[in-house]
Amino acid sequence: MKEISISNNIADLRKKKGITQEQLAIALNISPQAVSKWETNTSQPDTQMLPLIAKYFEVSIDYLFYGDEYAYNDIYDKVWHKVAAFDQQSKEAYYEALTIFAYAHRGVSRWRSPDRLPVMFDEPIHFSNKNGLSLLSGKGFGAILTREFFENINQQTVEFAQKLLPALTEKNNILVCLAIISMSDISFGELQEKLAIDENALRAALDTLITVGIVIEKKSKHKSLGFTYEIHSMYHTCLCIIFATLEMQRYSLKGISCCMGYGDYPIKF
Repeated sequence: MKEISISNNIADLRKKKGITQEQLAIALNISPQAVSKWETNTSQPDTQMLPLIAKYFEVSIDYLFYGDEYAYNDIYDKVWHKVAAFDQQSKEAYYEALTIFAYAHRGVSRWRSPDRLPVMFDEPIHFSNKNGLSLLSGKGFGAILTREFFENINQQTVEFAQKLLPALTEKNNILVCLAIISMSDISFGELQEKLAIDENALRAALDTLITVGIVIEKKSKHKSLGFTYEIHSMYHTCLCIIFATLEMQRYSLKGISCCMGYGDYPIKF
């Protein structure tokens, strides 16, 4: 972070403007002693006074703190501090991060007028071009993928998908995955109660998912539960993203189709 020096910055701005401490005090409707204390670093302006000072000198509040406008690279640090102001992994932190993403997405896509704030819960937005693919969902799910992302899709990606996707062609398998994702270390009885499906059908779905390695079966610490089930860490995030993307597509009434031309995806085989 840059060093904060409000006292020096106010003094420099006043001198550049060619006014006295008394003239600045009159303009801000405060006492000359208050201005003197600011410039000698005896005290600092009240937070409610900062916008008035910035407006008078026609600079940003950042300028009052740092003596110049935020450099481009400082934006990342500023964003980090803004999100980190909330409790780690809190609901508020996620919402703040999503809001910042919405602003970044608007900058990439240039959608909407500048006077309307971007919101993560409006109608889904999707576009793509030679530089990449961008998604902004009304369900609070967003992604920006650069062209380089597609260049990393290769035969290994196909092999990974070949293991995962066939298992998701059966309805019960999908339901079981969703149920396990929603509750870690869920037992067979809890699964059956949650999904209300036949015991044999549930067992068959679990066996399929366990065989391909998507679901892990382990003995519970509580004997009454018997075995419990969890999604293998290799597939957990992947499944969450797949279901989130499908929900985004479903949420859009007209669907979201890609507008990149034939052959524009640099996928290697």
